[in-house]
Amino acid sequence: MKRSTVALVLLFLSAALLMGQSKAQVITDPEATLRIYGRAVLVDVVVTDKHGQVVPGLRKEDFAVKENGKPQAIDFFEPHFAAAPGTPEAAPPLPPNTFTNVPAVAPNEAINVLLMDALNTPTTDQAYVRLQMVKYLALMPPGIRAGVFMLSERLRIIQGFTQDSTLLRASIARLAANPSPSPLLGSPAETDAQASLTSMIQEMAANTGSSQLAASAAALQEFLAQQTSFEANQQLLMTLESLQTIARYLNRVPGRKNLIWFVGQFPLCIPGVTSSMGGCPYEDEYRKTMNLLAAARVSVYPIDAGGVMAPNADIGGPTQGHSSGSTFPRGPFAYINSETWAETTGGKAYHGNGLKEELAEAIDNGSRYYTIAYTPADRKEIGRERKIEMRTVDGKYKLAYRHSYFEQTPKELRITEAAPAKDPLRPLMDRGMPSFTELRYRVKVEPSNPQPAPNAPHAGDNPNLNGPLTRYTVRFFLAADGLNLIQGPDGVRRQTIEVALMAYSQEGKPLNWQVRSIWLAIRPDQNALAQSSGIPFHFDFDAPPGDVYLRTGVYDASTSRAGTLEIPLTSITVARK
Repeated sequence: MKRSTVALVLLFLSAALLMGQSKAQVITDPEATLRIYGRAVLVDVVVTDKHGQVVPGLRKEDFAVKENGKPQAIDFFEPHFAAAPGTPEAAPPLPPNTFTNVPAVAPNEAINVLLMDALNTPTTDQAYVRLQMVKYLALMPPGIRAGVFMLSERLRIIQGFTQDSTLLRASIARLAANPSPSPLLGSPAETDAQASLTSMIQEMAANTGSSQLAASAAALQEFLAQQTSFEANQQLLMTLESLQTIARYLNRVPGRKNLIWFVGQFPLCIPGVTSSMGGCPYEDEYRKTMNLLAAARVSVYPIDAGGVMAPNADIGGPTQGHSSGSTFPRGPFAYINSETWAETTGGKAYHGNGLKEELAEAIDNGSRYYTIAYTPADRKEIGRERKIEMRTVDGKYKLAYRHSYFEQTPKELRITEAAPAKDPLRPLMDRGMPSFTELRYRVKVEPSNPQPAPNAPHAGDNPNLNGPLTRYTVRFFLAADGLNLIQGPDGVRRQTIEVALMAYSQEGKPLNWQVRSIWLAIRPDQNALAQSSGIPFHFDFDAPPGDVYLRTGVYDASTSRAGTLEIPLTSITVARK
């Protein structure tokens, strides 16, 4: 990204005309600040009673923490039990093509990833999951932030994080219109056909006594077994790599994240694959995945998309649920697998038939929790795994939390210390990220009139931008509250901020970008209008046609505060004469 400095002249009269009588909404929400030198281990804890109900009202003194069996002093404690929001007040309607990052209802502190796993779930079960999700989203409580991700042949963002249930339901409808069969998960019909072919050859060999037919049947069985093992291991590796990608992506977002994973079968590492096929590096990749999820404060809530099974090791087959075609691996190890994912990360696994109710419970469970931080007494880091034990002093309650973390190795510590400083706004500008609202603003996006000539220089910093383009005028109205405007002897309030624009395709490919440093200078006679209507500035920006998302961002380096907002350009209406 190329930078330049723009001297901004504030034309408040124009701003007042553009804003009309509406005023920028400004909300100030003080945040607790944690300052700990050295490593601070943050643990989110969900506490439930014997009935499975979340327990509020506990204090720091009610908890005891051990690391590798040794007691640790709690440095920081914060409960997250926001009162249920009431009916949101009707905000004044925004002018056409105007958007704001000010939420109608204060968002819940946790965010939720709804992961539709088409890689490990039969198509019939995917349809059931979509139906139950739509039923839940139709009644989703206000303040819940959720995004929809899809794992099939690759990981995709279907809908970025939003509190708008209408957008979430629309994303589910797009999935229903374009079902995604797993490239590695065989259908029941294919499995039955393979078994029938093998049985037929075996029967012919038995009836004729042919050793050649018997050898053919044995060879076919071995080939199918190797193919099944190879595909199962590929599923496992693709799944772990996708979960690692989600963890890295969410690591940029503060607070707790709930990964609600709709999966028809857990990919298991099957032995017997030759090293030429890649082997089965389950343990290393599993450890890496769990470490990344823990570092990003992600708790996993697996929900069985394939029906219900009695969790009894003596029962060989499933108790069928909604789907007769599910290939969920039924057996105690499959249950240990899902429970381990949940227990290790501080989530909860679900295996019943009430998927809509389970989804609601998972979101509620992951939205009410305590954050506890401690500084390990052992400061030495050489890459070891450290076990975390947490309990309430009276021992009355059940606690869900991550149970371990891995130290950095000496090499990782050297890399961290030597790493150059990065632009703090850039990670918040990725496609689908939640809106950040420490800096509040409105933005009006319209096609420029007139449009530039085809050979005109491009507006934006992508040197490879080509093809048909639409130029947009992007007008910001930045709330003055939240900015660190420093008043000089002349009474002028000054500050430099960073403003970024990023255009993405639906798949998350960057199409164009623009980053600028803007010098703000507000005279005393302009201050009242800045407080009421916001600080205006604008950019021209080019984007190609199609399903394009414009992400906007503002950053004040003096306070480390940011504001972001993502806008689908397909929602922009063109004025007709």
